[in-house]
Amino acid sequence: RLYQTLDSEGLHTLGTVIVDYRGYRVVGQSIISGILSRDQEQSIIYGSIDNGKTVNSNEKFRTVLTESSKRLHLREHSVVSGTNEEHRLITSYDCKGIVGNDGRHYLIDLFRSFAPDIFALGVPLKNFDSTPAEGEEGEAKAALFTCPVTRHKLATLRAELTEAFAFYRYILFTQNMSAKFIKAKGEREGKKEEMKEEGQLEIQSKEHKEENESDNDSGCSVESPTTPPATTTTTPFTESDAKEILKEIKSSGTAKHFGSVTNEEFDLRYNPDIYTGIGSRDTPEERTRDQQIVQDMAMFLSDTVIVKLVYDMKTMTQRPLDAIQLRDIMHDRGINMRYLGSITKALEENREKNHNYAICVSAMVTRGAKQAFKQYIIDIPGQQIAGATAHFLNCLVNGQDRQKSASGENSPPAANTGGRKKNRNKKGKVAVREPGNAWSGTNARSVHNTICEVVKGKYDFTLETSEDGFIKMPLGNLQMTRLVCKAVGIQLVLRDYMENPRFTESDVMNMFPISKHSDPRANNTTKLKDLAEDRLNNGYLAESHDLITEALNTMLQVYGPLHTDIESSHKHLAHISYLFGRIGQAISHQKQALLASERVNGIDHHETIYGYVYLALFSHNLAQTGVALRLMYRAKYLLQLVFGPDHLEQAAFDINIGLMLMGKGDSKNSLRFLESALKLHKKFHGTSSVQVAMCNTLVARALARNADFREAMKYQKHAYEVYCEKYGEEDKRTKECSTFLQTLTSKAVELQKWLQNKEKMVPNMIVSEVMPDSSISEILTTVNGIPATPTKIGAMSTDKITAVQTPAVVEEVTAKIDDIKQKGDDEALD
Repeated sequence: RLYQTLDSEGLHTLGTVIVDYRGYRVVGQSIISGILSRDQEQSIIYGSIDNGKTVNSNEKFRTVLTESSKRLHLREHSVVSGTNEEHRLITSYDCKGIVGNDGRHYLIDLFRSFAPDIFALGVPLKNFDSTPAEGEEGEAKAALFTCPVTRHKLATLRAELTEAFAFYRYILFTQNMSAKFIKAKGEREGKKEEMKEEGQLEIQSKEHKEENESDNDSGCSVESPTTPPATTTTTPFTESDAKEILKEIKSSGTAKHFGSVTNEEFDLRYNPDIYTGIGSRDTPEERTRDQQIVQDMAMFLSDTVIVKLVYDMKTMTQRPLDAIQLRDIMHDRGINMRYLGSITKALEENREKNHNYAICVSAMVTRGAKQAFKQYIIDIPGQQIAGATAHFLNCLVNGQDRQKSASGENSPPAANTGGRKKNRNKKGKVAVREPGNAWSGTNARSVHNTICEVVKGKYDFTLETSEDGFIKMPLGNLQMTRLVCKAVGIQLVLRDYMENPRFTESDVMNMFPISKHSDPRANNTTKLKDLAEDRLNNGYLAESHDLITEALNTMLQVYGPLHTDIESSHKHLAHISYLFGRIGQAISHQKQALLASERVNGIDHHETIYGYVYLALFSHNLAQTGVALRLMYRAKYLLQLVFGPDHLEQAAFDINIGLMLMGKGDSKNSLRFLESALKLHKKFHGTSSVQVAMCNTLVARALARNADFREAMKYQKHAYEVYCEKYGEEDKRTKECSTFLQTLTSKAVELQKWLQNKEKMVPNMIVSEVMPDSSISEILTTVNGIPATPTKIGAMSTDKITAVQTPAVVEEVTAKIDDIKQKGDDEALD
């Protein structure tokens, strides 16, 4: 995938797919032109085919790989074959280069294209410089997060981590260069200032001496007119001085100190063969440098990248919906899944108030169940697949042994059901035949023990079990069944599994293969799309809109309507259109993004769930409250399906639904959803958090709409206390909260007087400050992470800027126009 993204000229890779089906893994690759018409040994002209006994190198391959090696940070290194011949290779010796009959240079077996992971290989830490900026040597610091040692020697770090590490080192390098440049510039200017002062003193002493000589010659003192002191011009700091300073800094070895292979520019590279055991004639200094770079990358992963992820997950800044999104988040940050055990241990302290812990445990249980199912299903005959699969799911999720559920319809199927007559007893009932030996001995305890062993071996994490030895599932039965079925390729019949959780042979509809492959991407459109997203993040909406529209038109011609890039492009266009106030266009783009996400990602994917939320938000801004509510109900149902009711995103969804119902006038149901959101925020954030204060304010406004002012005052007073503690009494939010509290107090007093005096005049119980529709729209955009106004308008053309027109603004203007028409004031109407 990475080599395809690079798109290096003259270098080609094979189309590759990995297929997992019924316990087997099949790797499929396209065929190189002419490879079948010649011997394999004669075809390899680069790399080794016999584990390093013979190694080949080729000058043409070296030239082709030079460009990609710089972008992959690969260093050309020495490799000594078993015949004691030295070769200079850029990639690992395991990578093989072949020239096809079509003249193309193909590179295959790319599993060692990245830096080795010393934690997974069991390499001990050495005493290298832990902080290059300080340059102090010391003992090797222990890593904060590690992973178990793998049985194979192919464990490598991810490409995303390599890029992040290279960028991090480049930032340190530029900061160090800037500091040295500023220091050198100051020293040079100081020397010039000293030279200037010395020159002025010499001139003044010379003038004083000449004046004394002239006075002595005349014999009298004649007052001469004062003349300004002579000054010397200071040579300004020129470009040549800057170049000279930079040359001195470069020659001092600053770039190499941060891992660069040259002092001329920052060019960080590593040796992929440093821990493969292959012979090498590199100098000891080069070997030491290669080991240090690889160790620094592993320490950067452990002490920086994973630490940041754990912090985000502890503070709920990062809150994945399920194990699938957790995997995507970890991979995007360059973290391998084998570090999941140490990450979960860091979240274990406060697991009751952090649903991310349950998601991490569910990911490990799912992966353990996947390995157990592979071992279980691989020897099952085809005619018994459905029954064996149902039995495995019962053992996993329901904790039911075959003996406990082997009665009637829910019993495992007979070992042979093909075309033979069924044995019936005198009463006419089917006699259940004992299953075959392949899976008859499997029970719930053995399945759970296997999962515990796999998780302990792969992640060094001990799953919590009950007294009976069964795993305490982190999620509900339905949620765990979904994860396992998606992982191993089980398709179940659509029915209510909450009412009857037992699985039968008739429930297993199909088993489908799980395929992994790299999606084809057009590099030009991908660059345009990335640039458009960058401009959007910086607030340049018009420029981003033009770029992403151009990219989308090209992608539709290349990919067709169904592709992940198509989905994300429509989503960004919907976002931009919403900020421009073109709500109709935003809805149109979001619908297309949602349709593409359902087809490409799946109807229960996290991108699809968020797609429903955004479409609901846009529909609400177009006064389609009924449609928006149905979409939010759908998103809420899907979130309960993938995780359950106790997720923090459920609070955001409940706030959305509650505000929409409040705008619709259904204060009773609105209050129910807002109280549910308040309960979740109290559970995860505590009673003194800003999120709880905001929910208290919303609940108070819903109660005020029901004229329950006394109860509303309690919630609003708690919100006021939190705002005073967090922001102070002079903050705008605190003042707004205080003003609304005073309004509630006055209304409560007014209502109480009316109830006591039983006056005929009914007081005005309408609170105009409760929640106007414009405020509802602003809160909805904030809760869903969309700014209500553009962040930058400097780069936008003025003809494209329009305010976001909410339904409340339209209704207010329409009411004013009708009122003016009734009064007949033509001037005011104009």
